[in-house]
Amino acid sequence: MNTWSIERTDKHAHRIQYRMPRSSGVCRLLVLSDLHWDSAWCRRDVLQRDLEQALETNTPVLIAGDLYDAMQGKWDPRKSQDQLRPEHRGGNYLDSLVNTSVEWFAPYARVLALVGQGNHETSIQTKHETNLLERFVALMRAQHGSPIELGGYWGYLLIQIWNLCGNSATKTLHYHHGYGGGGEVTRGLIDQSRTRSQYDGDVFVSGHIHRRNSDENIITRVTDRGKVYTVQQLFLRCGAYKEEESGWHVEKGRAGRPIGGWWVEFACRKATNQAFDVQTMRAYST
Repeated sequence: MNTWSIERTDKHAHRIQYRMPRSSGVCRLLVLSDLHWDSAWCRRDVLQRDLEQALETNTPVLIAGDLYDAMQGKWDPRKSQDQLRPEHRGGNYLDSLVNTSVEWFAPYARVLALVGQGNHETSIQTKHETNLLERFVALMRAQHGSPIELGGYWGYLLIQIWNLCGNSATKTLHYHHGYGGGGEVTRGLIDQSRTRSQYDGDVFVSGHIHRRNSDENIITRVTDRGKVYTVQQLFLRCGAYKEEESGWHVEKGRAGRPIGGWWVEFACRKATNQAFDVQTMRAYST
């Protein structure tokens, strides 16, 4: 089984290092977004299933924003008693979100690697001057020894893989929580093209619009010695874990959305007359 560690390298970047017990093999990353964990409509059973699989295989987890729903405070015009869980009643709403989430995620502490901000968290920080995810990360690290790091609304995750022989290969993952409403026809795919024109990367991850889709691209490059080569790019839009059946979502004419995220695989090996490298990237839905 691969071991891994994570560290911050910049305000907007982290590095995750895998160590494989063999000279070649496959490393995995679980990428999720829009958990909306505290909503009564969150499919916690599906989320638990995915986190259990990550735990069994020691697969690190990236959450690209909106871990919290945080819409049931008395100040929020979107609040609904149907979405407010019993444990979050009682007048200390934001505190209870943090405390109960730390308790719920405790069994998965060792595989939580990076959590980024989403618009639901930034909205709370703007209006109430408290950072829910900063508090969550601090408690997960202090109480449960989690390696979890706090990311931003966007950032980079360097995927560095070391094999038994001491060789390494690196791929770059760019994450951005997302923006816009996700058109019924384009389903957010245009946004991926916009992102690629502004940020460099091998894997692009986003969420926000509660769609789940993927796309693959091949980039042709040339080295400074004049050798032409190609590289693979993956574009992954994560679905949500919130199953909305009424309220604002339905009133806007929106129906059901896919539930879940993506498993991303990096297959590494040393080919004939080539250095150790990531030969193939593959993603499949949870």
